[in-house]
Amino acid sequence: MLTAHTSIWKNSMFVFFSQVIRLFTNFLIFVGIARLYGPESVGQFSLAYTVAGICLVFADFGFDVLLTTEVAKNRKNAVNIVRRYFSMKIIFVGISSLIMIAIPSLQNFSQNSRILIYTLTLYVVFTSFANFFYAIFRGFEKFEYETKISFATNLILLILMVVFGFFKTPLVFLIMLFVFARLIGVVLCIVKVTSLIGEKILKIDFSEWKYLIRQVLIFGIHFLFGNLYFQLDTILLGLWKGDEAVGIYQSAFKIMLLLLLIPDIAVNTLLPVLSRLYVENIEKWKVLSRLLSKVLMLIVLPISIVIYFYSEQLISVAYGKENFSAAIPILQIFSIIILIRFIVEPYALMITTSKRQYIRMIIVLFATAASYGLNLFIIPRYGIYGAALVSLGVNIFVGLGYIFVNNFNFFKWTFELRNIVVFLSVILMIALVKYFHAELFVLGILILLYTVLVYFVGLTSEDRKVIFADFIIQRT
Repeated sequence: MLTAHTSIWKNSMFVFFSQVIRLFTNFLIFVGIARLYGPESVGQFSLAYTVAGICLVFADFGFDVLLTTEVAKNRKNAVNIVRRYFSMKIIFVGISSLIMIAIPSLQNFSQNSRILIYTLTLYVVFTSFANFFYAIFRGFEKFEYETKISFATNLILLILMVVFGFFKTPLVFLIMLFVFARLIGVVLCIVKVTSLIGEKILKIDFSEWKYLIRQVLIFGIHFLFGNLYFQLDTILLGLWKGDEAVGIYQSAFKIMLLLLLIPDIAVNTLLPVLSRLYVENIEKWKVLSRLLSKVLMLIVLPISIVIYFYSEQLISVAYGKENFSAAIPILQIFSIIILIRFIVEPYALMITTSKRQYIRMIIVLFATAASYGLNLFIIPRYGIYGAALVSLGVNIFVGLGYIFVNNFNFFKWTFELRNIVVFLSVILMIALVKYFHAELFVLGILILLYTVLVYFVGLTSEDRKVIFADFIIQRT
């Protein structure tokens, strides 16, 4: 009898480093462009990067998440699975590239924004293939491979950006550095994947393509529109309010993305584990899902408070208050979105791992339609503030959809006595922060007391054992 084990702590740390390296590098680059080139240039960069991000989602089209779950469930047949998915991936990457080239011609973007979008087309191609290879690593639960490659490529990118940015190189040349770094990443991924699987996976195999299309369609539509409803406002601001409005809006948006890294790490770590547990041991699936829900909820409460009450300080430190003061109320609205997304992500993951992804697809389709319809009316009249309020409303709608599907678990897990005690402490924390006018010393003491309360009251002894011990899932 062969026994295998997966260390969630170990994988979490590797996912953490992978995500932090990528997102923190992008954040530093964004801050550097904002400070050196100003709101208009950072708006052009953000607009092009957002378009690239949406096209990247189409290129990935759910292949990566589905590939992770399929490889995790059937590693012995990984070579054939990877080859079939890779063959379909090539087609989607090609279509996505054509769409990205066509977008600037169909929309009224500024000339500089168009050039940047064209330049980022190859970035989409290379990043999409890198994401595909990362999915293979995750399926085998070899998260350390992704971390090492991410570290190497992003370190190269950051060094090059600092050197060339210091001399105020034209923005288009800085964007080319993104393309170069991602190309290096793809080469490293191919070498590592071949070593891991033991065979060449870059081989065309269109067998069972109809089955694969049916399988990936639900995932793809969900991820495409899931990203679109979240980032559509940036594109619409670029079309209707100009590059500077995009720059200010994105300055707050980037801070939010940096914090959403936390639930993203948790989801990416637990996706293959929960996918397997749902098939092998549904009770453990529920236990782990409940713990994820509790931990993310307890983490986000002080984070949202800090972001809301210290938005002015955060914007000033990151970008300078002089050019980006308009982003302060936007960040306050985003603090509520952060709260919502932390709380609902575990329930979204439960839907995915319980093979009900079509429900998420339907929810985000409606969310995207609502986002476009509302922004069509709101942005021309209320600008970036209106766009932020629409984003809040749409995220509430999506969150309620995920909760409704898991309503029994949500109310049972959220309103247990231990959590209510923590909620009352959060209300007191808000009152004290307001009373002391957000003094940093007071905030530090409150966060320390909150951490102690969470450890001894919010978490049960079993919760602490799972979190702080080396949580092992045994599989026969």
